[in-house]
Amino acid sequence: MALYADLHRHLGGALHPRIIYKFLQRQDHKVLGYFPDYEGFYNWFTRPCRSLEEFVKIHTLVEELQSLEHLPYFCIRLCRGAYTFENLQYLELRYNPYFRTGHDLPSEKRIGQMNEIVEVITQNVRPAEYPITVKQILCLDRRLPENINEAILKVAVDNIGPVVGVDLAGPEIEPEKWEGWVALMAKARAAGLKTTSHLGETGIENVNPAFFNVLDRIGHGIHIPLLRPEWLKDLAKKQITLEVCPTSYRQTGVMENFSQLKTVFSRCKDAGVAIAVCTDNPGRNPSPCTLPGEYERLIDNDVIDFAELKQLQNEGFRSAFGFAGQLRS
Repeated sequence: MALYADLHRHLGGALHPRIIYKFLQRQDHKVLGYFPDYEGFYNWFTRPCRSLEEFVKIHTLVEELQSLEHLPYFCIRLCRGAYTFENLQYLELRYNPYFRTGHDLPSEKRIGQMNEIVEVITQNVRPAEYPITVKQILCLDRRLPENINEAILKVAVDNIGPVVGVDLAGPEIEPEKWEGWVALMAKARAAGLKTTSHLGETGIENVNPAFFNVLDRIGHGIHIPLLRPEWLKDLAKKQITLEVCPTSYRQTGVMENFSQLKTVFSRCKDAGVAIAVCTDNPGRNPSPCTLPGEYERLIDNDVIDFAELKQLQNEGFRSAFGFAGQLRS
């Protein structure tokens, strides 16, 4: 049995929509007024979006559901599905702890609650009956003020072990603020954390080469090989891995079909830049969207050939922030 590692999966988009819908029914949630049947909810939840910004907005609903009280429900089911249906041996789960604190609380108390969020997730992603290793990446967010992002970084540092890294997430806005983000990533690295950042997903505007000095991986980054292939040499030199999530690019309106990834994979291969194939938000994508399924789609659309599969599969483990085991197949 092949085993897999997924390095880019958001907690807000990780769960199958049926699990979320059953939760809404248990809570008799007001959202059911808009979606009285599962089919309607499924079609809305997994629909292709016109932009990344539209796609990100739907995360807000799930983030509010994944409160301190209800996180165990989501975490246990996530691990169960990843191990049982995807053969995942290792998973890096990323999320913003601030967005899961009490929305009715003042900002100061929400900041204080973030450590509890991390602790609850840590306790509930280690179910003995599903032997999957889950590590956490805490997301900073371009929409949040500086003091909250600094607080998220502090929580990550305070929880090194279960937390292995930080990520810069959110809509690709305000590219001119790159210096502040580079400084935060440098601070994270100095504290012993690994770093990744959502860059070059929908365009090249928010990619500044200064990021390459403070990142271990890049979330997506597909527009670097597409529009600035001359930068790949620097990525290879610094051993920065791209986290490529194929189905997401159709869902966010970035690409029309999988074959457009051929250039991404071929240019990265020629330049010696590693790619880790990931799922991003499998619950937000039409079913079934699993990590093995992403590999299959890449082969079916001639983006990669079968001979490359094992190398890419191993790359997921090699580029992991918190995997200390031996590769198995």
